[in-house]
Amino acid sequence: MRPPPCLEYYLEMIAPSAASSRPVIRVVHPSGALEQHLTALEAGLAALESAGCEVRWDPNRANSSWRGYLAGDDQTRAKELCDALIEPDVEIVWAARGGSGANRIIEPVLESAKSIRPRILLGFSDITTILNAFAVRLNWITFHGPVVTSIGRDSQSTDLEEILGVLQGGVSQVGFQRDPDGEPAIEGRLLGGNLTVLSTMVGSHLGKGSGTGAIWLLEDVGESPYRLDRSFWQLKQSGAMDGSVGLWMGDFDLGESETERVAQRMAADSSLSVITGAPAGHRGALAVLPIGAAVRLEATRGRVTALQPWVEHNGA
Repeated sequence: MRPPPCLEYYLEMIAPSAASSRPVIRVVHPSGALEQHLTALEAGLAALESAGCEVRWDPNRANSSWRGYLAGDDQTRAKELCDALIEPDVEIVWAARGGSGANRIIEPVLESAKSIRPRILLGFSDITTILNAFAVRLNWITFHGPVVTSIGRDSQSTDLEEILGVLQGGVSQVGFQRDPDGEPAIEGRLLGGNLTVLSTMVGSHLGKGSGTGAIWLLEDVGESPYRLDRSFWQLKQSGAMDGSVGLWMGDFDLGESETERVAQRMAADSSLSVITGAPAGHRGALAVLPIGAAVRLEATRGRVTALQPWVEHNGA
């Protein structure tokens, strides 16, 4: 597949190799401590194994804690992620959970990854830092999707068969909530994730113009509308959104009417096309979506379609 002329720029994005039918997964802990999340983690690990995956996970990391909220000190978390990116036979590097701390280790991880071929990197929430930094700085296509603990929680709905289908290259289209009265279809490079985390990347990995031609996927949790407004304006005023083409709104952990108002205000403040219903957030549907890749969003049909391969088959 080849992007249309307006997206030629994104031909430089590098897709990771497609996962096999029985993928080898390395679970990593780049962010928050796991002490309060072990039940969900164990359920997620079991679900992956039941789906035919070979899961590699170090149980000692479950009890690793630093400063009371990080899954080990910076050196430990950075080394684990760097090692996972070159570990023999590993196809998917999957974050155990979000939380906080990815921004503390991103520089050494980026430096380590500069000279290696992309692997599938998957997660969301605090992992927004890693996904977007790799997409913007290294041109990797990465994946916004459930962390392992999400798979084990009832508050989030994940279709593991579809997720693995995308990562194996058999699925190039993901559905989301239709909006019969929504914006016309928009095309662009998908960036984004957690809005609060994105705003903290301003001045580091999201510089002026880094969102040229971008559709920004946005979600958040536990934030009041005025705080969402503050984070959005920080992102906007930084210039990171200059040249962007649209916003794709996920779940903001608010009521339906409040979420609609937030979307309307962001649309008015940005003058960008806005599509709602993204399967992204800390509750409800959570699909796997390609950060950095060229996509087509169709609100009236409720689907996001690949305009370039999200993963690459060997020999492709």
